[in-house]
Amino acid sequence: MIVEALDKEWNVNDCTYKQRRELHALNAKVWWEGKQDVGAYYELLDKVSEIAGLGENDFEDMRMSDIDIVLQTIFIEYLGLSKKAIGD
Repeated sequence: MIVEALDKEWNVNDCTYKQRRELHALNAKVWWEGKQDVGAYYELLDKVSEIAGLGENDFEDMRMSDIDIVLQTIFIEYLGLSKKAIGD
């Protein structure tokens, strides 16, 4: 699947139902008890990177904050949370 982030198209692996459930559970850990758990957030992004099939070579010469933006965008697409996915 193609995901657009930072003015670039990223060709990433599709996400299965089981993987989406795992991402959903990891996301719940990020926001458990109304507080953001930064460690859980990066665990989530690492899992997104793994599922997407992206690694160090894909992010060469990029700032960490930009890598996070790409992975967050892919996560949103995987879970169908984008405005495009919900019809807005």
